[in-house]
Amino acid sequence: MSDRSRRDVLKGLGATGATGIVSLAGCSQQEGGGGDGGDATATETSMDGGDATATETEGGMEGGEPIALGSIFPVTGTNSAYGGGHQQAFNLAVEEINGSGGVLGGREITPVNRDTEGSPSRAAQKFRTMINQEGVVGLVGPYSSGIGTTLAPIARDNQVMEVSNGNTSPALATAGVNESNGVKYYGRTSPNDVQQALVMARVLNQTLEAETASFLFVDNPYGQGLAEAASESFDGETLNMVGYSQQTSDYTSTLDSVFDGNPDAVGAVMYPGGGRTILQQWNQGGYGGDWVGAEAILSPQLLSDLSDIVEGMYITSPQTANSETFQQNMGGMGNITQFAPHAYDATYLMGLAMERAGEASGTGIAENIRPVSRSNGDETTVSVAEFQAGKEAIANGDAIDYDGASGSVDLNENLEPVVPYRILQVQSGEAQQVEEVPLSYFEGKI
Repeated sequence: MSDRSRRDVLKGLGATGATGIVSLAGCSQQEGGGGDGGDATATETSMDGGDATATETEGGMEGGEPIALGSIFPVTGTNSAYGGGHQQAFNLAVEEINGSGGVLGGREITPVNRDTEGSPSRAAQKFRTMINQEGVVGLVGPYSSGIGTTLAPIARDNQVMEVSNGNTSPALATAGVNESNGVKYYGRTSPNDVQQALVMARVLNQTLEAETASFLFVDNPYGQGLAEAASESFDGETLNMVGYSQQTSDYTSTLDSVFDGNPDAVGAVMYPGGGRTILQQWNQGGYGGDWVGAEAILSPQLLSDLSDIVEGMYITSPQTANSETFQQNMGGMGNITQFAPHAYDATYLMGLAMERAGEASGTGIAENIRPVSRSNGDETTVSVAEFQAGKEAIANGDAIDYDGASGSVDLNENLEPVVPYRILQVQSGEAQQVEEVPLSYFEGKI
């Protein structure tokens, strides 16, 4: 994997992090919370009405009509701590692709950015509008698995390729298969939570040596699926499985249920909004016990704000590649929110898949995205900021293997990667890696 200096073409959308999007990176907001993303061209011109017009790029290029590619991230609402970084990474990838001459002989990609607002119904409405009015051939996002389960059937039925950067629910592994042609129109650059469940259980079993545990989870497919899988892999006794509503502000009764029987530890699947309140009320209530949190709680701002409360907390997280080029082009680590590298990689894979297919269509992307992601030993490796090299290799009839900002991104038959994991521990308000769980740990387990 090679790193190169910042491209001159990275401007406009790819550099919006210096304004509004930077302010969102790592900032936890309560459910339904606001913030307009700072730059209307990078998000939407309206957050309360219909869909905005597509973001426009300056100038144009020879080679045919622009290709509309959509994104949908939580710029406001429950997971706004992450959405700004996701959108910046998507826009950065589009800028690099267009800066290399676009795809398919010079067709530029027009980004159509939307905000999920943390709402499955609003996200579905916006996705349908992107398809029917903007003509998108693919969608990058969403982050939330709860929203992902709503959008995958829309992608399937309209034969538009969707690649999520953050959906991790095991229930989505086989989503998106269109029965009329057998093509799978849903994939993800984020790993299946079957992996994360094993890592959470590893911390409970080996690090904490817990004999009893309870599992607390946000009441949606992501939270429930991960908590149940982690409980199944836990060697001790599971005392309580407790879901929590994102619409609640008082979690006293929820915590009472979690700590009924005094578990040694709690496996928690929480978003920053509700998680912040839960952790504060846990501290105030003097419940005790150790915490093992899933990656969704990994908000630097939250950990810093609650440093005294979360000291010693364990957090599991998928390993990502340490690309200096990606860090530089994003404007620094402070802008790279959880699963932002995965948004960048999803965008690159779509562009490369279009090149390989020779057409800009959802089906063309769907049928070619796996081949451009994998290594069989004789491919040209394409990495961060190397779209031009990928195009040239494909034009020469060579196979390519994309190794990206999030890792190798080798997609399996379900169009999802298997990746190494990190075990982090909060120390003085920051999550520090204490162990890496290699790919070999998962062999024979998934």
